[in-house]
Amino acid sequence: MKNPEFSDLIFSLPFPIAVCDRSGRVFFFNQKLEMLLNRSRKYLEGKNISEILAADIKKWIEKCVTDGIEIHNVEVNGFILSISPFFSGEEIKGAVVAVNIKKKDNPAEHFDVFLKGISHELRNPLSGMKASAKLMLTLKNFDEELLEVILSEIERIERFLDRISESFDFTNLKWCRYNIHRLLNDVLKTFKTVFEEKGIEIDRRFDPSLPEVYMDKDRMFQVISNLIKNSIEALENAKNKVITIETGYAIQPKGFYFIKIKDTGSGMEKEDLENLFTPFFTKGKEKGTGLGMYISKEIVTNHGGKIEVQSEKGKGTTVSIYLPIGDLKGNGKDSHS
Repeated sequence: MKNPEFSDLIFSLPFPIAVCDRSGRVFFFNQKLEMLLNRSRKYLEGKNISEILAADIKKWIEKCVTDGIEIHNVEVNGFILSISPFFSGEEIKGAVVAVNIKKKDNPAEHFDVFLKGISHELRNPLSGMKASAKLMLTLKNFDEELLEVILSEIERIERFLDRISESFDFTNLKWCRYNIHRLLNDVLKTFKTVFEEKGIEIDRRFDPSLPEVYMDKDRMFQVISNLIKNSIEALENAKNKVITIETGYAIQPKGFYFIKIKDTGSGMEKEDLENLFTPFFTKGKEKGTGLGMYISKEIVTNHGGKIEVQSEKGKGTTVSIYLPIGDLKGNGKDSHS
């Protein structure tokens, strides 16, 4: 369906959605479904919903479109489904399927995720502090800028530990109005020593017309830091070591801006790309927790945005973040038109 208002509506819904015809063939879905299933648009488009979920729900689709009724709490193959008729005028054209994963109550697993999350979020600032301290030791001289980096990272660790006492909950955001380019430069500053040591070039392509936007700046700092760290690791054996950071207004969806982080690194295999947001997926990372991209996705999603990743083995990776310009709590006021 090409109606842009319909597309924006489905994208804006806060849960994974697939829209099917009367036979169950999917003709529209939102990006939250792609993330939930770790499947690309190319895989999902045109397939039957039963094939996508690896579960036969034909009888539920038929009952929904034939009787014109809503069906809730259908449990199939680890999913919880809600199925509603899709009307065009007075005619039922198909069904809308809301998909969620059935949650398992496993306290030990939750505690494990909690501990690994703490480990991951402390590692990035500690790495920056360690690199800065080592450089000062080598230079054997006082460097005010490096000390400012160390103090800034210590303060960020303190704020993070304060948040742990509140809860390890990425929906608990501390909103403020902030300049996205200032945030990006703050992140890049913490990696300055690493860039110099590894010979990495930073190409900034910032759109100066972007206004200040609403965000949780510490959470978004986490996201950008993680993406930059991933790019640094991908550039380890590259001949041409460049990280390009671009910002601008998104064409689609309207009222959003984008941040693109592109590297000339090793890239990813298709299988790795499909599992990128899966917790504990750490292929090729001996010291990784496998939570970095999962945490980044959760933070961006709770800002009302989305992450898209394009990568090809041997040709580098581009991560695109789309975030709303307006105040998410104020019904989109101050949004760019």
